[in-house]
Amino acid sequence: MPVAAYRRALQLDPDDVGLICNLGAALYRQGLLEEAIVQYRRAIALAPDDVAALRLLGLVLHEARHLQEAAEIYRQTFARDPADHIIATNLGACLSDLGALDDAIAACEHALLLKSDHAPAYTNLGIIFEKQQRVTDAVAAHRCAVAADPSYAKGHANLAVALRNAGEIDEALTVSARAVALDPEQPLAQYNRAHFLLMNGHFAEGFDAYRWRRKCKTLSDGDPTFNEPEWRGEPLAGRTLLVFAEYGLGDAVHFVRYLSMVTGKGGKIILQVQPALASLLRQLPDVTVIPRGEALPPFDLQLPLMSLPRLFGTTLDNLPADVPYLHPDPGKLSRWRAVLGRERRLKVGVVWAGNPGHKGDGQRSLSAAAVLPRLVMPGLQLYSLQKEPRAEDGAVLAALGDDVIDLAPALGDFADTAAAVAALDLVIAVDTSVAHLAGALGRPVWMLTPYALDWRWLRDREDSPWYPTMRLSASASRANGMIR
Repeated sequence: MPVAAYRRALQLDPDDVGLICNLGAALYRQGLLEEAIVQYRRAIALAPDDVAALRLLGLVLHEARHLQEAAEIYRQTFARDPADHIIATNLGACLSDLGALDDAIAACEHALLLKSDHAPAYTNLGIIFEKQQRVTDAVAAHRCAVAADPSYAKGHANLAVALRNAGEIDEALTVSARAVALDPEQPLAQYNRAHFLLMNGHFAEGFDAYRWRRKCKTLSDGDPTFNEPEWRGEPLAGRTLLVFAEYGLGDAVHFVRYLSMVTGKGGKIILQVQPALASLLRQLPDVTVIPRGEALPPFDLQLPLMSLPRLFGTTLDNLPADVPYLHPDPGKLSRWRAVLGRERRLKVGVVWAGNPGHKGDGQRSLSAAAVLPRLVMPGLQLYSLQKEPRAEDGAVLAALGDDVIDLAPALGDFADTAAAVAALDLVIAVDTSVAHLAGALGRPVWMLTPYALDWRWLRDREDSPWYPTMRLSASASRANGMIR
């Protein structure tokens, strides 16, 4: 029965708890989570002892990311029905999202005491163990999930991620294929499989599967959306195409190289990017750059920036080779060279941490204490390019004194950073936007890769086909990068 029909029925009997819950379920199916929550609250107000309504409220609160309240409702539900292993498992997942990892483990273990073959509880345990850097335990928990239920697609998908993080790439690829075969319409499984395919150099198949990112709510939240048709690669003569950046700054720097191929299709090209990149990218020929948040001119077609590799049939043999494809502003570069030119030692810029809001930040970023003291040596002058040093980094920088010169206060946006990078002899960075920037500028860059690589760095390589001047070097950190 559609939402409108339930609302009409409730006009006749507004206190019918069954109808109210059915309306909540119908709203939920339409993705109207907040409206569904209102209905379940109404049902519980009318029938405080209705455990089924309380249970459903917890589930929708959890999905709507009202985590604190969801955890409390789960606890109330479980107190009334201590045999509900599903609610115990969901409480574990919710507590994990809240960062209460020990309590999350206890909830999942309690669920398994109630039902020893409940695969989702094992999956949740595996995810929690990965957050705790317990890689071996995570793999073991995910193996238990698929052993308990061999048809559990999410279990296979998460096992594949854990295997990747453990360095078992071949098995991860096989297991991810099983996950997709079990549930071909699961966007997260398809998205994660795309990573494995791309990491193994299977670009055609990998970029095709990468399209599923647009159907992943956890990935697409906050991204711009447009009603205009998506461009499919046809000639653009007489039309205007909007290409818009997704995800992080490094992703945009990486893929703007494709715009020279887009302009070859004719028409007008608009590029919407993060404001910090706009000044730098206005150098791109035949492209109008608009910072995100500013009004866009009219356009006929649109496409996410990271869809261009698929559209142009990218393989390892035909990567765009026009490096450098970005260049520093001549005036800014001249000023930086004047400032840094008096230093005769090797001038090395360092970035040791990325965006703290990144899902995998705890695995890819390092502390100043772990990086900087090891780089201090005769014949070398260090320069910090770290835009926002973390609180604990201050004491390290102060202790090193003139061994590390902080350039961050002079770096307003990426145009400033590009000029500074171009005036240095070398950049050493973790997997973050400055590493991409140095590569795009054709500057020497050593990138500290996470233990579990992002797909673009491929496997078993010390070089990058994307950036000829980049050298890859494994760091001690482990990365996640997959989405659950």
